[in-house]
Amino acid sequence: MIGTLLWASALTVLDGGTLRVNGEHIRLLGIEAPDIKAACRKRGTCVPVDPRQSKESLKHALRDPITIVPVARDTSGRTVAIIYAGGLNMSCEQLRKGMAIYRPAWDSGRRLAKECRFARR
Repeated sequence: MIGTLLWASALTVLDGGTLRVNGEHIRLLGIEAPDIKAACRKRGTCVPVDPRQSKESLKHALRDPITIVPVARDTSGRTVAIIYAGGLNMSCEQLRKGMAIYRPAWDSGRRLAKECRFARR
């Protein structure tokens, strides 16, 4: 498992909801951001924002110190975590900026619903 405190230079933003830290993919808890490479599925609900905008939004929001609080593993084996940067919850920030959508089924323990006023949609 990864450490809980990192510096921004130790990670890479893959898209608006996923980081790579020391080779490990980490998904932000409770949100769906558009994937850079994936096309929207016809039956799925698509995130109505440009994937590059969402990625850049997350990249610019990351400030030291960064704290990663692992919560679970997703079906692909990635760590799902609450990530705080500069004291702000990054899932909440992506929701507030309209760069992701809230997925209650992905909000383990309804942690975002309790912490983010935007997650109650």
